[in-house]
Amino acid sequence: MLVSTVSGQTYSGVEFSSGDPSFADEIVEYQLNGGAEDGNISRILGIPDRKSVSLGAYGSVVLKFTDNALTCSGDEQDDLVVYEAGTSAQEIVEVFISVDGNEWIRVGTGNRKSFFDIDSVAGVKYGEKYSYVKIVDYTGLNIGSSYEGADMDAVGAITSTGPATNEESNNELPVSQTEIPEFPTIATPMLAIMGLALISSRKKQ
Repeated sequence: MLVSTVSGQTYSGVEFSSGDPSFADEIVEYQLNGGAEDGNISRILGIPDRKSVSLGAYGSVVLKFTDNALTCSGDEQDDLVVYEAGTSAQEIVEVFISVDGNEWIRVGTGNRKSFFDIDSVAGVKYGEKYSYVKIVDYTGLNIGSSYEGADMDAVGAITSTGPATNEESNNELPVSQTEIPEFPTIATPMLAIMGLALISSRKKQ
C-alpha cells in the first residue's frame, strides 16, 4: 500500500500531501432537514472555501472519495479533517467512515475544523481503504432557519492512498466442474472395458 507522504498543498492551515484530490468528490446520498432542505449540497465537495451547506436538524450526508481513499497513517497523526463552517461551538456533527458504504465505523464527533486519528478507533484496520464518510448533525440547532444544523464546508483525507477498486472476479470454475468429470468422460472408458470383458468371456466359452 502506498501512502502519500510527500509535501503537498495547504488548505485552511492543514497540509494535504495529495493536494486537491484529497477531498471528497461525490455525494452518495443526503437528507437536508427543516429550514435547510433547499440548500446546495454540492458545496460540501472539493476544497474548503467557506461556501457551506447546512444539514438541518439531524440531517446527514454520505460522501465518497473517488480518486483517492482515506487510510491509516500507522501512527498518532491525524488522518481525516472535517470542516464545519458554523460559528457556534454547539454545532456538532457525528462522523463515520466505511469501506463499502454499508458498514460504518464511528470515529467521533466534531465542531468547526475537526481532526480524527482513525488509527486509534476500534474496528479500523491498517491497510484498508475507506472511501466513504458519513456526516450527521448531532444537535439540531437553529430549527426553522436556512442555516439550521451544522454548516458543512469540506471533508479531506490527510492520510491518502490510491482509490479503492473492485476485487477481481475469481475465474476458477466451481469445484463441481473442475473435480468431477462430465458423464461422457467417465462413461466412454467404462463401456470400453465392459466390452473387452464381454469379448474375453465369449472366447473362453
